[in-house]
Amino acid sequence: MFIKNYIINGEITCKTGLHIGGSLETIEIGGSDNPIIKDTVSNLPFIPGSSIKGKLRSLLELSDKQSSKSVLDNGGNVSTEGIAAEFFGVANNNESSKEDNDNESSKDDNDNESSNNKFHNKLIVRDAFPTKDTIKMWKKHSDIIDGAELKYENSLHRITSKATPRNIERVPVDSKFKLEIVLSIYDETYTTKSDYESLTPLFKSMKLLQDDYLGGSGTRGFGKIEFEKITIKERGLEYYTGNTDEKNTGENVIVKNRNIDEAITKLKGKE
Repeated sequence: MFIKNYIINGEITCKTGLHIGGSLETIEIGGSDNPIIKDTVSNLPFIPGSSIKGKLRSLLELSDKQSSKSVLDNGGNVSTEGIAAEFFGVANNNESSKEDNDNESSKDDNDNESSNNKFHNKLIVRDAFPTKDTIKMWKKHSDIIDGAELKYENSLHRITSKATPRNIERVPVDSKFKLEIVLSIYDETYTTKSDYESLTPLFKSMKLLQDDYLGGSGTRGFGKIEFEKITIKERGLEYYTGNTDEKNTGENVIVKNRNIDEAITKLKGKE
């Protein structure tokens, strides 16, 4: 049964250049053979929700003993046990749950989230598009074309020291993207948990990501990000059914314009 949604909004700020690879159809003269992903309508960079969610999940798996063991037991596939599986769900096509899936023909396969009775909550991570101020910033710099810059590098031969030049396209530093995450609570055990307990796994993985990297070439300096201006709204069932009055809108703002540490401190104070 649906209980409530947590709506987490904020900004993703690039502290270094960011490279999330896109498809390569043609190479223009002076262009890059390592392009970034761009929206087909605006031709501007965006951060796919799948990239954010996948990184958050993998970092949470690595930080949790039961989740890490499950990954190893599953031959490197996603965990099916532990906090990461409980929080992010288990894909219907996961080999370890294949037998159960075959026995339940009515499973909802809309987005490959498991409807296994053990895991009811659902985490949605939207695609993150650039802010208006970021687009303005890009337009001011002549070396930023459609939200992307070219970083030039050399690959050196270890014996002859011969240099092989290459370039890679990336989103420039200080670019900001709009973040939206929705955590839907269906598990009735969460009715006894505080907001802090419910959201701790998410903020743990977000903090881990800030000290890791998003996208490619992270060990070479790319992909450092920070989550900023975080606002968290709690929306109960009455918000969606319209069973509210002037004093009770069905929506409660529990955190507003905070960084992760400030948001956690705020939630802890509500316990």
